[in-house]
Amino acid sequence: MPSLLTITFTLLLIYLTTHLYRLFHNYTLALKSGFPHFLVPFEQDHLIWIATSVPLRPWLKRNLPTPIYNRLVLTIYGFEFTEKLRIFNEYCGGGKSYVMVTTGKYEFSTRDPELATEILRRTRDFQQQDSIGVVLDRFGKNLLSSDGEDWARQRRVVASTLNERISKTIFEESVKQTEGLLGDVGGGEVTGELFDGMKKITINVLTGAGMGESVAWKDDGKGKGGYRMSYIECVKVVIECVAGPIILPKWFLEWYPKFLPGSDLLRRLDIAVEEFPKHTWELLEKEKQRMQHGTGESRSNIISQLLKASEDFEGEKKNGKALSDDEMLGNLFIFTGAGFDTTANTLSFALVLLARHPEWQDWLFTEIDALLPPPGTELSYTALFPKVTRILALMFETLRLYTPLIHLAKQTRAEQTITTSNGKTYWFPKNATVYVNTVAIHMDSNVYRNINLKPGEKPSENDELLFRPTRWLDDDGVTLWSAPKGSFIPWSAGPRVCPGQKMAQVEFVSIFLRLFGEFRLEAVASEGETRAQVGERLDARMAESFSILTLQMKDLYNVEEEKGVGVRLVRRK
Repeated sequence: MPSLLTITFTLLLIYLTTHLYRLFHNYTLALKSGFPHFLVPFEQDHLIWIATSVPLRPWLKRNLPTPIYNRLVLTIYGFEFTEKLRIFNEYCGGGKSYVMVTTGKYEFSTRDPELATEILRRTRDFQQQDSIGVVLDRFGKNLLSSDGEDWARQRRVVASTLNERISKTIFEESVKQTEGLLGDVGGGEVTGELFDGMKKITINVLTGAGMGESVAWKDDGKGKGGYRMSYIECVKVVIECVAGPIILPKWFLEWYPKFLPGSDLLRRLDIAVEEFPKHTWELLEKEKQRMQHGTGESRSNIISQLLKASEDFEGEKKNGKALSDDEMLGNLFIFTGAGFDTTANTLSFALVLLARHPEWQDWLFTEIDALLPPPGTELSYTALFPKVTRILALMFETLRLYTPLIHLAKQTRAEQTITTSNGKTYWFPKNATVYVNTVAIHMDSNVYRNINLKPGEKPSENDELLFRPTRWLDDDGVTLWSAPKGSFIPWSAGPRVCPGQKMAQVEFVSIFLRLFGEFRLEAVASEGETRAQVGERLDARMAESFSILTLQMKDLYNVEEEKGVGVRLVRRK
């Protein structure tokens, strides 16, 4: 009978042999692909590594030899933002694509706009990663997690929902919520609550314009009507947990011991997972009743428009409904959750950038003052939004430097080839992980360096790394500039481009019109801190950003004042 030592040695040998085989197999596939490649003999897909590597990153950086860390960090989620262009410069000779050969899955990454365009265009060949469904299907199948005919059908219904009626509602609800915020933090006092306010605005807007239940700014958000959590609280908790705990089964959440770390968060998640669907179904039933017993017309909110659109596309499914109940719930979750997180973080990054570079506020004021009606006059979506370009340029520049999704992840189900405009053909194996590196794409010097320089602006050798909103305006200073195809993809591109991008633009514009029409934003200096030091501190804070569902700054929301980013709103004279 073999000894324990023999059994242990045999199992270890099998384990190592399996990994060496995977490494060799991926190496041969990389040679066939035609792309530059390099080795990182590590299993980047292991669940334990995925769960622990992000919090371990600072320790690894301090304690590992630099050459080892510089490669190992490429297996840690979020490396695209922390490493930016380094990987392409060091391992690809400045090239735009590579294969990382590991003992895990075959992994390809690109910052080539042409390849990115093809990958995102060919939705049947380069499909959504299976892991996306694990996270986003918690409340039902939806547009982001589906592929093939299911995706196409849902897309037709959802795209018809996001019309000008919704845009007008988003604009009006955003102005209303911003006025509520200004009543709280518009007194000139030092506050970090402005960023929490951005989150509150976005979730209130999505509740009002999305779910048809307008929320007063002073609403305490506590559970009502027998619920332990309000709809808004449920959404916040779910988004907070979407990067990990959301996949835990209900029984685990219920029985997780109270004395262990994280018990409070998991308890709240347990309630949110139970009550979010109940809230949503209740709102759906209310909207159905309004449509049946009212005029029959749908209202100008997403839930109403989605119900109407599902009826208009009736017959596309065997059950007679364009969207099943499961898909209706799943898509409403995506509307609320994804819209809430991406917009709130983009607003916050833009505010910190304007505090860091206050000269750009004066540039915004010129447009805002020329557009806004006299005080006391209601702001009009149709009169204002089509004329706004500088605020949109600010938004685009913020999204370029701090793109919400640091990569767009796809996978192949079968072998694929892409032939580029220069006639070169590249090959992708079956079951390949394919990443479009949005961070690196948005820093392409061939596209962004010194584009659209205005009078008084000087060329720079690192202009593509700088915050300069004027690059988004043509020579006339008014018309928005369009980046070349595949070079600006914060909302993805191709058939799966985010259907909510117009909503996000309208919300951003309306909030900034109202906020900066009356106030200026100032960064608060610590005792003895010079303006240059304030700038360096804010740069460092933004550089510490990390990705959960989307990219966000560290210690920005729900933190003690001394840890947050101190700013003040000062009334403009």
